[in-house]
Amino acid sequence: MTSIHNDIELQPPGVVRTQQSHTFPVSSSSPSYVTPIENLRGHRKRPSATWQPNDDETTVDAPLLSRQPRTPGSSNEGGWVYETDRNGNYDQSRSPAEHAGAERGTSYREDQQAMGSTLPDSNKTAGLPKKITRGSWTRHINTWIVHVPAIMTTIAVLGVGSFKFYWYPEEGPLVMNYRLDPDTIHNILQLAAKLHELLIVASLSSIALAMFRRRLVTNGVRLGFLTGGYRVGDLGYMGTKAFWRQGLDISNPWDMLLPGFVVFATIMSTIVGPASAVLLVPSLGWYEIDNSMAFDNITLPLRYSWNRTDIWYAGRHGAPQECKTVMGIYNDYCPAGGFPQISSWLRDYAATNLMNNLTFLSTSADLRRHLVFTQVNDTQNITSTTLCTTPVHFLTTSIGLFQKYIHDVNVGALSNEPRYRLQTNEVNPDNPSQLENSTLYQPFVQSKCTVHDKEELNNDPNPVFYPVDSLNCFQDDECLRFKNGTKEFSEGWLKNPKYEGRNTSSSTNFFVSNQSSSIVLIHGQIPDASSGEQKDMVYLCSLVASWAPSNFSVDAKFSDVLQSSLHNENAMQELYRNNQAHNVHTFRFSRRWFETLSPRWDITNTTGTSAMGEILRTFSSMEKQNGTTRPVIAPFSRENKTAAELFLSKVFGVYLTEGLARGNFKYEDTRILRTKSSHELTYVNLNEQHGFRGGEHKWTVFNSTTSRETWRKNDTYVNRTLQNITTSLQNGLPIYIVAERHGYGSGQQRRTLHWAQAMMYIYLGTVAIYALVVGVMSILESLKYERGGMRVRVLSIRPWSDLQDLMILALKTPVPNDRDLADAGAGVTCSRVWEKTVRARADDECNAQLVLEGTKNTRRLDLDGRERYY
Repeated sequence: MTSIHNDIELQPPGVVRTQQSHTFPVSSSSPSYVTPIENLRGHRKRPSATWQPNDDETTVDAPLLSRQPRTPGSSNEGGWVYETDRNGNYDQSRSPAEHAGAERGTSYREDQQAMGSTLPDSNKTAGLPKKITRGSWTRHINTWIVHVPAIMTTIAVLGVGSFKFYWYPEEGPLVMNYRLDPDTIHNILQLAAKLHELLIVASLSSIALAMFRRRLVTNGVRLGFLTGGYRVGDLGYMGTKAFWRQGLDISNPWDMLLPGFVVFATIMSTIVGPASAVLLVPSLGWYEIDNSMAFDNITLPLRYSWNRTDIWYAGRHGAPQECKTVMGIYNDYCPAGGFPQISSWLRDYAATNLMNNLTFLSTSADLRRHLVFTQVNDTQNITSTTLCTTPVHFLTTSIGLFQKYIHDVNVGALSNEPRYRLQTNEVNPDNPSQLENSTLYQPFVQSKCTVHDKEELNNDPNPVFYPVDSLNCFQDDECLRFKNGTKEFSEGWLKNPKYEGRNTSSSTNFFVSNQSSSIVLIHGQIPDASSGEQKDMVYLCSLVASWAPSNFSVDAKFSDVLQSSLHNENAMQELYRNNQAHNVHTFRFSRRWFETLSPRWDITNTTGTSAMGEILRTFSSMEKQNGTTRPVIAPFSRENKTAAELFLSKVFGVYLTEGLARGNFKYEDTRILRTKSSHELTYVNLNEQHGFRGGEHKWTVFNSTTSRETWRKNDTYVNRTLQNITTSLQNGLPIYIVAERHGYGSGQQRRTLHWAQAMMYIYLGTVAIYALVVGVMSILESLKYERGGMRVRVLSIRPWSDLQDLMILALKTPVPNDRDLADAGAGVTCSRVWEKTVRARADDECNAQLVLEGTKNTRRLDLDGRERYY
């Protein structure tokens, strides 16, 4: 038996024996001879499927990451020693494949052919050396080709989501007579948002990978971060030991910047998708429609035919004569026109405790308004001021009639909208610089009451005053003068025999201490014999009323109630606490107006009553106790004075508020201008559309002093110029209207939108900072600036753009001689492994390798593009 190697002897076919006489079965398909190990160069024969080595057997094998065989006995510090070239020669004119073929020899080819392997043609697989970095202009194109689509789409998505505009109605857009389902559109847009997310993730990954590869070819990266540059968006990687045990060098900013950016990019990659969807997918809400399109066939504003100065005059000194009679509770323009609803509301106190707001209907307009109230302090057992407010009645009618006109007549695009909302506006929306003031107001009433035991009040020598301290005068001089002087209650009224032993409540009407005063007073008594003896309760009330500016809106499809900007507790209490409130005007009253607020009428030929008298009847009732019928306080307990004071202040505040909302405007109407020119004027009277004269009126010039009015084909001649008629129309109260349509659109201001915008700005800011750094480095490179003996360069690394490329680099690199990696193939035991630094370097044969820090016989890669590598 002839030995061809120190350790291997030729054996019969099928057996390989070492010097220790250990034999290894060989596949039956193998040739009958054994090739020397040096010629195998990493090739190992496959054992049969049934062969399993025992404890004494030794397998001759080459390391997985090496192209050299390992030689037993040539160990160094527990590792293996590998040679780049056994003969120390490497012909640069020959390819790596040719070298491999020459070293393997003929026996290797025969061995491979015998095993059924196909050998490559060395001429066809000659190695192609490549540069590590890209050239000047190509590096910039390669750098930004990924970012440009992401930046452009981000700007587009930001624009779509940030600007408020209407897309389509709630039921979906109509395309070629087919109604598209909104959900289908939203699903498509969510797909677009997902594509945008992928573009951003690709952009952030490109930045991370560029930083990683630059670090890899220069100072190296931690072994725990070797795949970090490829794992942007991988939350699982953030929880691995490799990431957390890689160690950080605080003195080296790159050691912190690169992992930190990957964490930032991963977080961004998880949230940019939802942020993009928030911006891109339309939301349901209200969107303005331009007046020129919404009201194309008419000219706004609405005009209420009453002088605007007189309407908002903060004084009530008279009313039409019929408002003093029983007709005053039936005519809606009289101060007592809301008496029937208030009376019904009071009679239901046992069911509601007067907690419900009142509703008043404008029958001609099919529109309602709420009278709302609240207390300044809701704490129990503490008397507080009651606040009441409601829109004025004529405005409810005007807006209601206009809404019906839009439904019946084509005023423009708004008439075709399935759902819209009308809102009042203080200025002309088509010309905001116009000085015409169209501020709208509503009454705002404060009321405060105190209650006293009548007997105790008679016996108390100290004076008693009306409760005015908690009322806000809004800087009205007369009101402040009254508050500072205080009004003493006249106790002579208590001793009037007329009010002794009465079984019904009695009260004065609303009154003021002097003519044209701003603080309204009222007092009275309520009988109570629930304890078995007559004990009357006396109440004293003070009220202040003001005009408060407000805006109004109505959504006909959703509700038939005219909404007000003051119709919530916070707005009312904020106005009450604001002593310097702008544009709030306090009312002045005279006794004559209060006569119309509480008109009188006869019940029988001998018995009369008044609106205030009917309200007082609800304060007490006759109840039978122990066989005796006695008067008792109805709405509250005698012992609970706080509840009594709140009840009374609410009742009197509500009644005064409704009286002020009714106004004194008799036979006035609302008009819409259709056309206007120097010789013709056409308008529609909304209050006469179905009357004798009809709604549409056309005025034309007849001669220099006379105008002709045409209505329902009838002509009337008026001795007025057309200019005079136009001026009269324009002197009416302007009610500017803006319209909104309900549907899907973009730009609805909400917290999620602001968050999504912030995410997009963060991404754009990140790319901007990256571009700034690249730009600065490019300038420094052109100036041949050096730092630490190295020129500053903008690097665009060609290889390893994918994790597979990095794995190829690792596979063609010799196994490192490191004790901590001895058993790492089946799992890392020592966490110090992750702290080691790896670099991409080259050996003497221009083979790129992935080596640990401190590896000898390697050199830095050329980053100028002068050398090429395998």
